[in-house]
Amino acid sequence: MRTKHGNAQRENDKMSRSTEHPAPPPAFELRSGGLHLTIQRMPVWLVSLITTVGGISAAWWANQ
Repeated sequence: MRTKHGNAQRENDKMSRSTEHPAPPPAFELRSGGLHLTIQRMPVWLVSLITTVGGISAAWWANQ
């Protein structure tokens, strides 16, 4: 037998679940054949590394 308080709690749980935000889309997603790579958040060190390598490559190419 359910009490009035139990029903109210269940209704509150339903409302809180419906107002939750959906998960954000992944920052990077690669699908190629059987390979499926997903990165949820880009690490700062990876962005720094890619930027540094890109800058060095552009400077090297400009001096050629």
